[in-house]
Amino acid sequence: MADIKILDCTLRDGGYINDWAFKDTHIVKILKSLDNSHVDIIECGYLNDKKGMQSDSTLFKSITTADKALTSLVKSNAQKVIMINLGDFDVQNLPAKEQSSIDGIRLAFHKKDIDKAFETAYKIKELGYNLYFQPMVTKNYKDIEFLSIIEKTNELNPYTFYIVDSFGSMTLDEFHKYLILAQNNLNYSISLGYHSHNNMQLAFSNAISMCNQNLKREIIIDSSIYGIGRGAGNLNTELIADYLNNAHEKEYDTLPLLDIIDELLASLMAKNSWGFSPAQFLSASYNCHPNYASFLVNKNTNHIVGIKKILDKLPEENKSSFDKELIEKLYREYILEPKSNLQGELKLRLDKNILLIASGKSVNEYKELLQSKEKDSNYQIIGLNHKPSIECDYYFFTNQKRYDEFYEKIELNKIIVTNNIQIKSNLLAVLDFEKLAFVGKELVINVAISCINYLINLNIKKVSISGLDGYRENVNNYNYDETSVISDSQTLLEQNIVLSNTIERLKEKISIEFLTPSLFDKKDSLRILGIIPARYKSSRYEGKPLCMISGVPMVKRTYLQAKKSNLLDDLVVATESEKIKEYCENENIPVIMTSDNCLTGTDRLAEVSKQMDYDLYVNIQGDEPVIDPKSIDEVVSEYKIYKDEYIAYNLYKIIDEKDEVNTDTIIKVITNEKDELMYMSRLGIPFNKSSLESKHKKQICVYGFTKRALDVFSSRTKTLNEQYEDIEILRFIDMGYKVKMKETIVDSIAVDVPSDVEKVEKFLEQKGLK
Repeated sequence: MADIKILDCTLRDGGYINDWAFKDTHIVKILKSLDNSHVDIIECGYLNDKKGMQSDSTLFKSITTADKALTSLVKSNAQKVIMINLGDFDVQNLPAKEQSSIDGIRLAFHKKDIDKAFETAYKIKELGYNLYFQPMVTKNYKDIEFLSIIEKTNELNPYTFYIVDSFGSMTLDEFHKYLILAQNNLNYSISLGYHSHNNMQLAFSNAISMCNQNLKREIIIDSSIYGIGRGAGNLNTELIADYLNNAHEKEYDTLPLLDIIDELLASLMAKNSWGFSPAQFLSASYNCHPNYASFLVNKNTNHIVGIKKILDKLPEENKSSFDKELIEKLYREYILEPKSNLQGELKLRLDKNILLIASGKSVNEYKELLQSKEKDSNYQIIGLNHKPSIECDYYFFTNQKRYDEFYEKIELNKIIVTNNIQIKSNLLAVLDFEKLAFVGKELVINVAISCINYLINLNIKKVSISGLDGYRENVNNYNYDETSVISDSQTLLEQNIVLSNTIERLKEKISIEFLTPSLFDKKDSLRILGIIPARYKSSRYEGKPLCMISGVPMVKRTYLQAKKSNLLDDLVVATESEKIKEYCENENIPVIMTSDNCLTGTDRLAEVSKQMDYDLYVNIQGDEPVIDPKSIDEVVSEYKIYKDEYIAYNLYKIIDEKDEVNTDTIIKVITNEKDELMYMSRLGIPFNKSSLESKHKKQICVYGFTKRALDVFSSRTKTLNEQYEDIEILRFIDMGYKVKMKETIVDSIAVDVPSDVEKVEKFLEQKGLK
């Protein structure tokens, strides 16, 4: 009978859920639970000398860092393993096995890198480690290729060779084929491992089948507690352990695993879920990277059938790695492909007003206003991609899902569609989608844009719009019961940016009036963007935005605090770092990339303003994780009073602690009687020669900049006083612009150097916020 062992990869594969940001205390708890459960092999994380962290993470910078995390397993009988993705860690930096508590190295690699993988594998073996040899995406290997790699593996003689179901798409028959090939050709001294993902819920059944094959060699089954892992997740450790206890007389204790689910992983699941989803199922059925399906699902324009047709066009060589440009191209080709013949036209009276009713929830909130337009004979009303409660003269569809949902509820002679929709019967008109979906050379998939383009073609000079609210996260954005909701904040942010820019361009050809509140109404509704500059390469504290504060990276704490502001329309992190970008995307935090050339946070805001069009840009310091959201609202409120009378807005607070007056890290503020900024300095200004008790003011670093301010700031280099004081807002004063200050009572704690983290954690503990 085969010797079956469990390898638990909770701390490694589970790291995709939280960017490997496991607190040190949580790492110890998970390791102890695995040890107490008698799991045979424990994988503690990744080695990555480029992105690895020194603490509160299972993405380790070195073996030494990993050893520190494993001190609780000194007396454990379990093997300790760590993974290296080929290219992420220089094995020349690995110490010999006897210098580490790590027993084994798992080396993962893709088919295109086989030669380099074997070269690296031999070096790992020479250092004395058990080698777990893992060729990713086994299904990418033809039989002859699989046999070839097994032949080379026999010469290498690793501890374990793996069958890897990277996309969770391996059927039982396919799995048996690779199992038989490995069993009959792999040296019996080499263990056979199985690493699976659960996209099609096959991980457990395949693992059971492997255990029952009587392979007469050591078998290693990979799993994770609660199935934690990217996307659909992995085989559950507690399930396979319980099965092996009952069917193979093993003695695993599942209670410690259930305890750690209850104590830690259940709450993590609530924040960042994993498990079965349609997107993961589709990616598995097409044996492709899961991001392809997620991308198409988030477009929210096609049924699953349409998504399958697009995935069907993915070239085999592009399936394993996500290529955004490729899937954009395939989506674009599909969405523009005619599915109905052109017919008829929409004839509108040029002497009447045109009102478009989009699907935003403001349609219900302003129902009485719209009903008055419905009764007004001077209006022609067009419903967009739905049937609102307001009776419309016509209904215009560019979305197949919306058309299929509503067409039976509407008189056919009132329906106009574009020819990217497959129609079910003759309608009033079928229009050429390709002629209406472009603004300049940019394809914009939005029904309001297509309809406005059509009106422009009819030489209509003015249109009124309601219900084009813009997309907000974590709320219902529709005036009807919409079940297909996009929850990805980055996708929503991108759609808002595209729509905002497109509407401004269309205004050059047609007058657009917003009857209900909209993010895109530049005249009546000021749009405010909060920006958290997050620079990784800080001279005083590299990687500061990702430093752990009571188990949570600082950039996330800052984002969650700023999110509490009542007056920000959107909030985004601006960074030069791919590491920070990846973390934010995994946490569903909107993020935008800026260049590495920004000298200051304001320079970074200026770059953002070139990409995102808002009225005010609020600079929220990324190193102030306990920022009071009231300070943000105070800056925005001041701007809403004075608007463009001032180029920038800032706060100050009366200094209570006298020792702060002469501290050069605290910036002092001089204002006139209108609270306009006169000067800032690191000196204790103003100097007091009078007999009066002086009041000193310190700057609170929340800034509001108009678009003009950021254009001005980026138009020249540092001014003289700005250079002397190293205070960037002085650039505006030196150039003769007015800056409005406002007194506040709020304060914050900045993290400038590593020792400041303790101050913040102490503050959180005092407030009971840990």
